[in-house]
Amino acid sequence: MKEINAENTTAFEKLKSFQAFPKLLSKIKKGSKLTIKDIEFFEGIFGDRIRKALEAIGAKGVKRYIFSPSGVTKWTVRGQEKEYLVIENSFCSCKDFLFTALLRKEAPSCYHLLAREIAERTEQFDEITVEDNLFQEYMNTWLD
Repeated sequence: MKEINAENTTAFEKLKSFQAFPKLLSKIKKGSKLTIKDIEFFEGIFGDRIRKALEAIGAKGVKRYIFSPSGVTKWTVRGQEKEYLVIENSFCSCKDFLFTALLRKEAPSCYHLLAREIAERTEQFDEITVEDNLFQEYMNTWLD
């Protein structure tokens, strides 16, 4: 991974945009483990969010819900207040995502979205099967 320094700060600022998020995460290969060097790289871009993301993963806070029999899949990450709905590379229902990633462009994502992406790639998440008739109830809870 490329080292971040004063000479490439323009490139660094581009990495902080939400549009760069999928490309940044492509560095993590499916089934792999994060190295200290990987974590340091992500810390330079995401700041404290990488630590929070790893804590959420370690606390088994990342869940993939599979609704049956439809097969619809939804991901959530447990935050400080509740479970947030997280959509691959694109959305989290928390306020930090809206304000920090989309409006102020201070970071490419919130820690929930980061945790979801890392957890899927490193295969560290819980999978829960739920009946289709409960889909709307779950969505209402996650988007409340």
